[in-house]
Amino acid sequence: MNTPTTTASSADTSATDDGIVLLEEVDFKWLMAGQGWWVDTERLHTDRSYAADLLKLANTIASPALHDCAEWLQSH
Repeated sequence: MNTPTTTASSADTSATDDGIVLLEEVDFKWLMAGQGWWVDTERLHTDRSYAADLLKLANTIASPALHDCAEWLQSH
C-alpha cells in the first residue's frame, strides 16, 4: 500500500518565512507607533540608513518587546 508522504517544499518554507517577517515588521511598526514614532514601511525596505536608525532608536526606548522585535528584525 502506497502512503503519501508530506514534505515541505522550499516555496512553502519561503512563504512561511515571508509571513513571519511581515508579522515582525507589523509588530515593530505598532510598537514604535505606541512610543510616538511613525515608521514608513516602504522606506524601511529601501533605505538601509533609515532602517538602521530606527532599529538603533528602538533599542533606546524602555520597551523589552520593542527591543526583542528590533533585535529579531536586525538579525533577519
